[in-house]
Amino acid sequence: MTKPLAKPKSLKAQITRTSLVLAAAALLRERGPEAVTYRKVAEWAGAASSSVGYYFESVTDLLYEAGCYNIELWIARAEKVAQAADALSSEECRERVVDLLVEACLPDDTVSMSAHYAQLIAASEAPVVTEAYRKGREALDAAVNRILVHAGVPLAPSVVGALVDGGAVKAISEGYDVREVVRDLLEAAIG
Repeated sequence: MTKPLAKPKSLKAQITRTSLVLAAAALLRERGPEAVTYRKVAEWAGAASSSVGYYFESVTDLLYEAGCYNIELWIARAEKVAQAADALSSEECRERVVDLLVEACLPDDTVSMSAHYAQLIAASEAPVVTEAYRKGREALDAAVNRILVHAGVPLAPSVVGALVDGGAVKAISEGYDVREVVRDLLEAAIG
């Protein structure tokens, strides 16, 4: 992967570049990596298609930044929940741990679960997206681990991730409520 071009110097250029990354990230989330093209990103950003080529040397560079942006959104969500867990007593955290983990690990109700998991699977089509997601996973797992430690739950964040993602795929493919299936799996694992 080539290095991204230097950050633009003018405010207008920074805004344009940021809008291109946001549009690419939204396309990546909603339609997968194959939808991230110069033309489509420019259309979604309301910019000239030539501007995409000006700010990014390739679609690969743009996809990487879009992947980084998306994982940062998920990290921010998990971190917000971890901060809320930190504000609870250990006992309260333990009582609410399943709900906290569901909130930290799953997208909110404004996001289609099937679209979220479809784009995660489609990310394998773009190695730079999987690289961005893999790098961000460490911070995501750290936020989940804070919740687990504060609640006194001896599970690894990777186990929680496997239960949440596996439960979500099971629920989506079998027509069940994702949150309900994930809660049941977490409750069974935590005991």
